[in-house]
Amino acid sequence: MLDKIDPRLRIIICFFYSIFITIENDFNYVKYFAILPLFFMFFINDLKKFLRAFIKVNFFIFFCWFFLPFSIPGREVFKIFNFPVTFEGIKYTFFLTIKANFIFLTNFILIFSSHPFKIIHALHHLYFPKKLINILFLTTRYIPLVEREKNRIQRAMKMRCFRLQNNIHTYKTISNLVGVLILRSYMRGERIYKAMILRSF
Repeated sequence: MLDKIDPRLRIIICFFYSIFITIENDFNYVKYFAILPLFFMFFINDLKKFLRAFIKVNFFIFFCWFFLPFSIPGREVFKIFNFPVTFEGIKYTFFLTIKANFIFLTNFILIFSSHPFKIIHALHHLYFPKKLINILFLTTRYIPLVEREKNRIQRAMKMRCFRLQNNIHTYKTISNLVGVLILRSYMRGERIYKAMILRSF
């Protein structure tokens, strides 16, 4: 069903949904924003991919709970090592968590579950800057190539019985891996640039 929705419409929905839920400060209204992401959850195809992304997003939000409840002034609820935890701080952090997860759910299901080239094509038809479209297209096209190169080097390292350890040899090997990837990415970028010039880009 979601595949039939125009990618341009998906981007517009996610954009305005994210803006409206971000500026809304009344929880009585924010709860109505849950209707859209909860409805779209029935259309999740790859549950493992969704859970991995969900954990990554909430991993960063989790750190907010270590700071915001202590840093926002208000009515004290309890203390941890003489640091007061306020009701306003807990409320604000919970509010932030709910908003972030609603935005993530909507964007993941409508945008990130679609093929990247479809989204880039939709951005082109929405009259985004041409330079930005070109950058996104080249990035999307060549990140998998760099990843394949990384996997190929890692397989060669495993064939030579390389194991991650806390020693100088491991640090040198990893730095060499990163250096080779950067060098080969630069060389590939030069070849692509020359090919584009030959095509009067």
